[in-house]
Amino acid sequence: MNNQSNKKQNRLNGNLFLKTGFMFFLKANILLIMLIFTFLVNKAEWQYDGGTSVIMFVTFAELFIILLSVLVFIKPNVNSEGKVNEREQSKEWIGALIAFVSLSLFSLIFLGANIPYPSTLIFLILMTNFMVSLYSVVFHPVALGIYEANVFQEKTTMLDYIFKYIAIFLSGINYYVQRTLLKLPLLINKFIAVAFVLFLLWQGFGVIAIFDK
Repeated sequence: MNNQSNKKQNRLNGNLFLKTGFMFFLKANILLIMLIFTFLVNKAEWQYDGGTSVIMFVTFAELFIILLSVLVFIKPNVNSEGKVNEREQSKEWIGALIAFVSLSLFSLIFLGANIPYPSTLIFLILMTNFMVSLYSVVFHPVALGIYEANVFQEKTTMLDYIFKYIAIFLSGINYYVQRTLLKLPLLINKFIAVAFVLFLLWQGFGVIAIFDK
């Protein structure tokens, strides 16, 4: 009886792990499609071999997504989303809009690197996640805690919502990667964490390569 119960539980766990890995793969690819669309908006600004740079950007991103999806399947994480009270929807939407406009304006500093808007946002997101991921190599739990404090704790003011979406834009990619690495053995965790830092830096240079003239 116990053997049958264990087999059933293992089968249910296997289905759950597979679903978790697939959902991670699906969401990551939706994000990647959004990035591709952003590049296409600026297609007129690509250099002569910008298409090749975009293909390289997408290829490296897809390879990393596949790696992380496999890790999620092997070591799924329990959602750490905080239990929040009923949100004031108007504040949430306004906070998200203010955060987006503010980051859009800030990203315009990269126009000087020949990166047009809205692709400047992609470069900003990659560079800020690069810096946070570098910090996370040493201070892994602290980086996760800071993100969760900004994003998952109950919000009461407009500023809370603004900071929430700024955190999501500027360090959300790093957070979900670091959460995936959390349950791995220390050496493997650090190896992939360092590889992720280098990956973000490479992708940042990839964005420059698309538009550099």
